[in-house]
Parts: sequence; C-alpha cells; structure tokens
Amino acid sequence: MELGCSTILYGGHDLKLALRKIRAAGYRAIELCAIPGMAPHLRIGGGDACYREIKAMTDDHGLEIESIGASGNLNDRDRFLRILDAASALGAPAVTTGPGGKPDDDASFRSVVETINSLAEEAARRNVKLSIKPHVNNAVYNTETAHRFMQEVNRTRVGLNYDPTHIWRTPQQEVPEETVGKLLDDILTARIRDVKGRQLAIGPVEGQIAGNGDLNLPALAEQFKKIPNLRYVVLEIVGTRDMAVEEIDPVVQKSFDYLNPLFAE
Repeated sequence: MELGCSTILYGGHDLKLALRKIRAAGYRAIELCAIPGMAPHLRIGGGDACYREIKAMTDDHGLEIESIGASGNLNDRDRFLRILDAASALGAPAVTTGPGGKPDDDASFRSVVETINSLAEEAARRNVKLSIKPHVNNAVYNTETAHRFMQEVNRTRVGLNYDPTHIWRTPQQEVPEETVGKLLDDILTARIRDVKGRQLAIGPVEGQIAGNGDLNLPALAEQFKKIPNLRYVVLEIVGTRDMAVEEIDPVVQKSFDYLNPLFAE
C-alpha cells in the first residue's frame, strides 16, 4: 500500500508546482482536485487537449491519478457530468465527493440516495465510479448511515471515500479503528490526516499533520491494510490554500515521514 496526496494541499498554487512538490515528498498518487475556490487544478470543460496535458504532467512526475476530487459540485448536475467526462478522459477510476443532505433526516437521506444512484448510471457509461465520503453534518456521516447508504445504492458503481477524521467527529464519538470493520468491503478510496479534538470543525492545519492529533493512526493503518484492492491512502489536509509554499512543504513532508512506515508493505 502506498501514499497519495490530494492537490488540495496546494490549492492556492498551480498544478505543475503541486505535482512537483507532492512527488518530491515521496507520494506516488494524487487526488486531482476540481474544487472551485479551494483547489481548481482541473479546469472542467477544458477539452481533450487540456486533459492530455494534465495526464502528461502527472505521468512526467511519476504520479498516478487516484481520483478526481469534486467536493462541492454534487448539486450542479451539469458540472458533475462534465467532471465525469474529465475523469474518463484522464483515466481516473473514481470521482470523490460528499453526499450532501441533512443528518438524521430520512427524507434528505432518501434524496441523497436517489441523486447518487442517478449519477452512478452516468458514471457507469463513462467507466468511472463514485466514491462518497461520510461527512460531518451530511446525510451520510457515521458508520451506521454509511452502512445503510451502501445497502441502498448501486454498489457496483458506488463506494465509500473513507476519512476517519469525520467518523471521529460524529456526535456518537466513534473510534474509527473499532468501527471501520463494518465498512471494509465498501471502501473504494481512503483519506488520511490527523485531528485534534472532537469539535465538528476540523481545526488548524497544525493539528491535521499526521502524528500531531488524537487519532490512533498506527491502528487505523492496520485496518486500512485489510481493505480489499485498496492501493493508495491519500493525505487530505484543509486550510492550506492561502499558505506560502514554504509553509505547506513541511506539512506535506512531515505527514509522509510519519505515515509511510505505517503503510509500507
């Protein structure tokens, strides 16, 4: 199992720089973000020439596109379909996003399931999968709702984008390494970072650096190794958009240095 890094960490900088820095730190894959206002590294609608250029850049840096990060795009169906087109053109196997909706609201949950199943049909036509992150304050937000969600969606085209920091911050105060076993067969992609405290807001960047927070990352690594066919675990830290490159680099490197021994075969 190898480590990847989301380009969201360099969201305020251009893609070429992000790729160079991520590869230099030791990562082998990226979540390529198409997130307006946070990490617009993939310009949707750029056309085949744009996508060929991006693919060539990632190849030149020895990085694989693990997924396209599309958080915040789910409710704009036309844009999301263009993201699926881009994923197909780039050879990305999955598009990641949050589920949206309201927690503990059955009508909202059913609406989320309907939306995801409809988009899964479109994803299937493009040979791409949807990877949905259980997310605080969303309709799918903890182990129980994630398990229910996976019983109601097309599991051949939909999986979970598992981020233990969101499970940790649920009102139920779950311990993710103790509950993730219920979801192992449904995890398509995985995210990793640390977190300080159980407040709903993720907190400052410093507390998200691997080893600086409250998560039992060694125990989580052992659980992640049990996930069928999971090749990459991807670092995702938010709050770095307006930071200088010289400030981001240590965040990326320190996290790699802490995590790599945990996931190395």
